[in-house]
Amino acid sequence: MRKLFLLFIVFNYCLKFSYSQGTIRGKITDDAGEPIIGGVVALKSNKANAVSTDLDGNFTIKITDTTAQTLLISYIGYQPIEEVIPPFKGVIVKDFSIKAITQQIKEVVVEAKASKAKNYYMEKIKLNSSISIDFISSEIMKKTGDANVTAAVARVSGVSTNGGFITVRGIGDRYIKTTINGLRIPTLDPFTNNIKLDIFPASLIDNVILNKTASPDIPADWAGAFISVETKDYPDKLTINIESSLGYNQQSTLTNVISTQRSATDWLGYDNGLRTFDHKSFVGIYKRPNQYLEFTALGLTDYYNSIGVTKHTEWNEDYTKLGYVQLGLLDKGKFNDNDAYQAAKQKYGDLNYSNLAYEKLNAEGSKSSQSLPNNWETPYRYAPLNISQTFSIGNQLKLFGKPLGFLFGFRYGSNNQYDSLSTATRKGVDGLFQRTTTALIQQQISNETNGFNGLMNLSYKYSPNHSIMLLFMPNFRGSNKVRTATDYADSANIRVVQNQFYEQRKQLIYQLKSEHYVPKIKLKMELVAGYTLGKSDAPDFKNIIGSANGGTFSFGGDLSSRLSRYYRELSENIFDSRFVGELPLFEKPGLLRKLKFGAAYQQNNRELQQYNYNLGIGPYNIYATPNLNSSRFLSPEDFAITQVTVQGNTYSTINKFYFEDGLYSNHTIGNSSVKAAFISLDYTLVPRLRISGGCRVENAKILADVFRYDSLKLADNDLRRFQSGDAFYVHPGKLNTLDFLPSINLIYKLRKSEDSPINIRLNYSKTIARPSIREYTETTMFDYELLNNVYGNASLKPVHISNYDARCEAYFTNGDNVSLSLFYKNFINHIEIIQTSSGYTWQNVDKSFVQGLEIEGSKNLGKHFEFRSNFTFVKSQTNFVAYNFFVFGGQKVFNALDTVTRSMYGQAPYVINAIFSYKSDKLGLTAAISYNIQGPRLVITSFNGYVPDVYEMPRQLIDIKVSKNWGKHIVSSISAMDILNTAIRRSYKYSEGYSVDYDKYRYGTTYQLSVGYKF
Repeated sequence: MRKLFLLFIVFNYCLKFSYSQGTIRGKITDDAGEPIIGGVVALKSNKANAVSTDLDGNFTIKITDTTAQTLLISYIGYQPIEEVIPPFKGVIVKDFSIKAITQQIKEVVVEAKASKAKNYYMEKIKLNSSISIDFISSEIMKKTGDANVTAAVARVSGVSTNGGFITVRGIGDRYIKTTINGLRIPTLDPFTNNIKLDIFPASLIDNVILNKTASPDIPADWAGAFISVETKDYPDKLTINIESSLGYNQQSTLTNVISTQRSATDWLGYDNGLRTFDHKSFVGIYKRPNQYLEFTALGLTDYYNSIGVTKHTEWNEDYTKLGYVQLGLLDKGKFNDNDAYQAAKQKYGDLNYSNLAYEKLNAEGSKSSQSLPNNWETPYRYAPLNISQTFSIGNQLKLFGKPLGFLFGFRYGSNNQYDSLSTATRKGVDGLFQRTTTALIQQQISNETNGFNGLMNLSYKYSPNHSIMLLFMPNFRGSNKVRTATDYADSANIRVVQNQFYEQRKQLIYQLKSEHYVPKIKLKMELVAGYTLGKSDAPDFKNIIGSANGGTFSFGGDLSSRLSRYYRELSENIFDSRFVGELPLFEKPGLLRKLKFGAAYQQNNRELQQYNYNLGIGPYNIYATPNLNSSRFLSPEDFAITQVTVQGNTYSTINKFYFEDGLYSNHTIGNSSVKAAFISLDYTLVPRLRISGGCRVENAKILADVFRYDSLKLADNDLRRFQSGDAFYVHPGKLNTLDFLPSINLIYKLRKSEDSPINIRLNYSKTIARPSIREYTETTMFDYELLNNVYGNASLKPVHISNYDARCEAYFTNGDNVSLSLFYKNFINHIEIIQTSSGYTWQNVDKSFVQGLEIEGSKNLGKHFEFRSNFTFVKSQTNFVAYNFFVFGGQKVFNALDTVTRSMYGQAPYVINAIFSYKSDKLGLTAAISYNIQGPRLVITSFNGYVPDVYEMPRQLIDIKVSKNWGKHIVSSISAMDILNTAIRRSYKYSEGYSVDYDKYRYGTTYQLSVGYKF
């Protein structure tokens, strides 16, 4: 009750400051969209009541007399504005655009803080930007009903999606850099360079900006797009938002779906310890102990050490005789008597010494194997409704007489997907590579995702020319994926594959931003720093490949049969910072002329721990266990020491046991640092022609290595870098480069009109894509999606990209707009992920290119209807020599297989998006139907000519959403996502077409009902 009372006091305190009478707030910008700093806002009736705009162009003026008043807005070189404010109470928000003296005055009235989520705000940013950008605003996200940033960004021209990852202009992964408010965060993915955007809920985002051409003030390690996810800003007055959503999926909701044994906290997005294991306590098994191990187990360790015999000593018969002497089985005087020796050996067996030693040696190992949980079952569970709950509160108060803005937001979501009728085909080759093999598979696939996100945004303007902002954004997400597949091609030996993959990710994002203005020299400065703690755990990823027959499951009969469980702990922390200074040059009203300069520093530290446990078979096991979904499957007693009788002899043995490979290469570290400096000029030569460009210099250092080898400071060619069990020598990945990266942008106003401009943009830039820490690390990992090993390549070289862009954009008085873009990108040392006989790896390609066309626009159809659409057509080509390799003496020996010419990995040849919307303020009604399709794109490469590459096929997505306002505070909506329930289909590409599906599955149409309250 006391907490509720304190909350009530705080709430009323917020109301008091939010509704103090007679306050006008707003922002003043010039015709280029730049904030007017030091502009004067005064009352005509009392010019002593005047304030100056701050470094953002914002102002706040109090009026004690709430009758009609006239505001005077002035700035040197610009036409003053007189604005009549009618009688009012509380707070009103108005923005003004002030024009150069030679231009006509036009006032624009918008909501100040909330405008960043609106289309018109972002269109103005896009129009006035010195580079080519695209965006998706919160306003559009609300129309379409997109739940996360991935779904929203997929509607931007040139963007195609692959799960939570995106491709822009046919380029993905390493060539896309995603940031939060312009600062990098960890990928938390062991195989890709980019982050999954579906971790960010649309409800906590104002907009997403995609920079498609480079400029010196942003990092240069990208080619497709530099993406900034802009979090919500605080409002100007008390605002409370509450929204609850329930979703029904026709295939999963209120249905029994295949699942795993779940922890009590799975619904919160993290595992409570059910799947974790103490790896340090694990002890292996001695499957067939030698004589030395038996004797030491029987208590003879000290004796053998005293005579200089260790486990590394080459054993001989004399050492055995000495052991018999110590055990009292052989008299010293008969040491060389063969009959006595044979009698001692017989007595050793009769007294069961071997079995006793076996049990002592393996007692702890047996307990370790038994301690790994028997959680192999894939039970069915009743899937609940999909839910989402969002809450946010924000306001602007006074702290020591200065404005303090805050926003607190929270979102929880739970989602289930399921397909019980999925099918797949696997093409392969026989052991002699002489013929193609085919497996027809029926499978079930489920995916349960839970998680929550938070947002705290505090902004304090302690001086009109100085402000500071603090942001904290925690993200927690857990994903539980299950796949069971059965190959019935051979009825006598049914092939079974089962995967259980749980992953939990945590990101704690901290950002600090300060802005400053020095009036005397009109210098604007911005200092931004961010630190993100990232952690990804995949505890107990279970993978089974074997045979099921007669109600039992068997494995171990051939090399392709296996039962494994993998544990992966990945931590990645990034510090990112930048300083930007902006100084006006040769100021002239209406002409933008400024110099920008700055520096940046980024540090990335990454550590990976993985443990791979495989199931071993004892020498007398019959290889079979009960059914997979039986509680007896690999129960603890299967790992106990037992006795078996073979040909009248009794032996102690363990039928099944786990063994961990114990490779040093499973424990790796990596770090990278990038130091940068830049200078650029944004200069309007004449009213129609503007030039922007400069140079960015980046010094990058990367080190990736095995923790043990790095701690021992082993040289690159040290023989100790090869450990029994490793596939090859593990070399360190190293990079130290200094790159000069110029860029230039030309903007020509073909039609110089404030209401309906037409701009021509030309851009050239050089950018770079460096190998990631993961790609440099020559460790091997097993991937859930590919169901294959992925390993690094320490010999990779950075990719250098030359970018050429041209865009024409036209805006019209009725609010319509259209743009056309042409682009060409040339890659030197392009990096591709390829498949070899040993798994997947990365390699450099000498030359590759991407070229394409983008068309996008919006059209108002009458008073209530709007149509938005974009089309992207892309052609890419990469030419490279495909290699396979074998290992000889720990070294990779490559042999060329063939010269390959094909499209770049992940590139879609076309992407089409369309949104048709209706809005009626009178009815409080909004409706939208959206459409998306992307062309076939390469997703799995093949390493031999017998099996073709795999492409993800076009999929038509249609979503519908209808929203209704009920008065001033309540809004409800209903939406249908993927109403066609089009199959997600990946197919082999043959010369005659895509006739065979690699796999095909559907996740069903989802219907969602939402109710929100806004105060």
